Amino acid sequence: MIDYLAWRGEFPFAVTPWCAVDGVLMATVSYLNFHGIEDAKGWTFSEAERIGLLRDDSEASSSFENRSRAFRAMAESVRFRDCRMHHFIAISDAEKKIQFSAMCIDLPDGTMCVAFRGTDNTIVGWREDFDMAYQVRVPAQEAAVYYLAQAAECTDRPLRVVGHSKGGNLAVYAAALADADVQDRIVAVESFDGPGMNREMAQEEGYLRLKPKIRSYIPQSSIIGLLMEYYEPYTVVKSTASGISQHDPMTWQVYGPRFEEMEGIDHMAEVVRDTLHEWLEQSTPEQRGAFVEALFQMVDATKATRFSDLTGEKLRSLLTMVGNRKDVEPETRRVFNRLMAQAVTLGFGNVVDLGKSILKRADAPSHGEEKPAAPAAEAPEGEKEPPDMGPGENRAAEAATDPRE
Repeated sequence: MIDYLAWRGEFPFAVTPWCAVDGVLMATVSYLNFHGIEDAKGWTFSEAERIGLLRDDSEASSSFENRSRAFRAMAESVRFRDCRMHHFIAISDAEKKIQFSAMCIDLPDGTMCVAFRGTDNTIVGWREDFDMAYQVRVPAQEAAVYYLAQAAECTDRPLRVVGHSKGGNLAVYAAALADADVQDRIVAVESFDGPGMNREMAQEEGYLRLKPKIRSYIPQSSIIGLLMEYYEPYTVVKSTASGISQHDPMTWQVYGPRFEEMEGIDHMAEVVRDTLHEWLEQSTPEQRGAFVEALFQMVDATKATRFSDLTGEKLRSLLTMVGNRKDVEPETRRVFNRLMAQAVTLGFGNVVDLGKSILKRADAPSHGEEKPAAPAAEAPEGEKEPPDMGPGENRAAEAATDPRE
């Protein structure tokens, strides 16, 4: 994305129209917190940067540095400097089990982008993600429906709706439940590695009417973007990272005004997708809910408030307890253990040894169960550094798509 801003930032929307890379940049900005953009007028990107409205969340988020770097590059570019942020909202309430944030951005092309934030570093945010596995609607989805309806009322502009991760799910969910006149104003809904809908929503009239406007983008080793009833067709984007790290769109490759695409997802993404979908097919909402409740009871016992707190011995202890819980359905334990055996390829590194030990203990046959064979864990691919693109290479890439050429 930083390369894209260097290559394309000088071109206004009047010269090169909106593309998916613009969408993921707006979704990235939605993760940041700003002073003074709650009101209707808000601030342009350049104004926010010039007077220092961006809040420093570096202690709360390891991704803050890259996201803030992207925003500052946008604020300095011809393309994005006049984008105006307004009606920002951020809610995180453990008691009500909601983590939700969104903002409106008026674009120079006459449209308004509604950007939904994905999961942040809070435990309540991650709990809400897990709740999607068994609840018809979680609080953040309810908030998204209301927010989009209110955003549509405050303008007569055509609408773009975007989000990354959980934000992608919220974008699709809110648009699917929007009134028909609002849906008619929606140009497109762009989900960037966002989980799909539950089966009930995937069959709703509003979702089916919206479906032709959904654009889904996932990396080649996607895990999150293939959960539940995911969106097809989807575009597979090349990432320079491996495993779960590909979920970060800052690792996605861009060439000129578009993502660098791949023919399909890789084998491990298929394995994880099939494993999780098997669990969803063979378990009831009540069974999935019982597993999530047991898991987060143990998380609460650690006194962690942020996901980043679950490191070292806390995480190892938690995973061991999950694998040993006898009150968790046998099929759920089998799925958990299978995923643990695949953890090294997913990018979780040193937890694979723990996963093997859990397999030996928690997945042993009991009450007449037949013990399933554990899949062999594959060796992780080495981390690959992003290519070093010098000025000459940048200009060559730009020339290939420069509208002035």
